[in-house]
This record gives sequence, C-alpha cells and structure tokens, in this order.
Amino acid sequence: MNTKLTLIIVATAVFLTGCERDRIRAICESYPRLCANLHEDGWCRFERSNLIRARYQQQEAPSDANRYVLMTELETYHDCLDPLLDIEYTDRQERKNDKVEAIVLVREELAALEQQTRASDSPYLQLWHWRHHGDRQARSRFIAQADSPAMQQPELLKALAELLAPRDKKAAEQALHRALGLYQARQDIDTAIIANLINLQIGERRYEDAWIWTRVLAQLTEQRGVDWERMDSYVRFSPEQQRQMQQQADNLVTRLKNGSYIQR
Repeated sequence: MNTKLTLIIVATAVFLTGCERDRIRAICESYPRLCANLHEDGWCRFERSNLIRARYQQQEAPSDANRYVLMTELETYHDCLDPLLDIEYTDRQERKNDKVEAIVLVREELAALEQQTRASDSPYLQLWHWRHHGDRQARSRFIAQADSPAMQQPELLKALAELLAPRDKKAAEQALHRALGLYQARQDIDTAIIANLINLQIGERRYEDAWIWTRVLAQLTEQRGVDWERMDSYVRFSPEQQRQMQQQADNLVTRLKNGSYIQR
C-alpha cells in the first residue's frame, strides 16, 4: 500500500471517530440523563458510547427489539468496567468511585428492564431470560415460536437448534438449514451454525454429509488446519467419492456466498 493511500485511510478513520464523538456529545447535551450516571475517563469508551446510543434509540423508538439491544449494551458496559475496580488509582480515587457508581446504577437499570420484559413475546428477550436466569417458561415460549416470522433470524434459529438438539435432532437440523438460508449475498455467515450442523451429522453417523460440510466450513473460514485425520477415523472415502463430495461442497459454498442457499 502506498503512503498516500495509507494516509487517506488513517485520516478517514480519524474523521469517522471524531464524527462519532460529536454524535455522542450531541446526545449527552440534548439528553443529559442518558449519560449522567456513566463514568467519565477513557476506559471502556466504545462500550460507553454504544450504551448511550442504545439508550437514545430506546427513548426515541421504544420497542422490545430496542430493549434487548439496550440490555445487551448494559451488560457489555458492566462487564467492561467491572474488572477495572481492582485497579488501584494512586492519583485520583474518584476515578474508581465513579466506576463503582456506574456499575451499581447499570445493574439497577438492567434489573428493571429484566422485570419489565419477563412476559415479553420477543424471542430475543425470551432467550435472554432463559440464558441469564434459567426461566423455563421463557424457554418454552421461545421454542413455541419456532415457525413464527419473529424467529426468522440466524442467531435465533441457531439458539433454537441448540435447545431442540437433545430431544429432536431432525428439527434442530432443519432450524440450522433455515438459518443458513436467511443469509443474503456477501453477508458474513456465522460459521458456528455450520459447526453445529456437522456435530449433529457426526452424532447420527452421517459421515458423508459431515465430510461435505466440514469442507464448506474450511472454505468459509479459510482454515488450512482442519483435522482430516479425525474425519478419516470415522470412515474413509475413495478418491472418486471425495471428488464428488468436494463438488457438492463447492456448490454449497457458492450458494451460501451468493445468498441462494435453499432451505431444507
């Protein structure tokens, strides 16, 4: 990369960072309460900005979807700040004090949101309450929405498959295929969906399918260190079989990349 191009990229990044700071500053000036109980120094700067933005979005357009984003950002902000409390500040004890206050208030805000959303119909919030609190009613309501339009998101279908797998592997696999079918052309694919699919196939001794999807996974993640010897320990395929299966894998990769994967 030449020096001029490098300078342009760096300057653009600095410009975007500055614009983002200006946006957050404008929110805080217009709505001080959205920023009032947060720490002030440079630690966890991105987490703080994301939380302010999430609070603003929920204020402007209240919805379960925005509540979920806000709850996620509250948790992320809390988890970023919490380890910093062990750091000893020799020059300004108040730096530590404002973090303690921020953590306490964030916990209270998150607890209030969790109370408000316990009976929500949003699958994202149902999943939150199951994962964070073991709420079995939320889990049941989440699974019951398997075919609802609200569930048609890769992240949700992956979670659904994880819940279904112990008792209904076929339904779990269908959920994973549906998740893959939702991706658009050139969209980043969550390869954990494919890894979960491979695990199901190996568990059912469908080694040909597992071989094909392992090749798909290797291509999508550009991995060169896939343990093919482990695959060979399950079953060995002839060179001709491997050639045909590789063609299938290549076809799957093409369809996934151009957003034309057909759901099973």
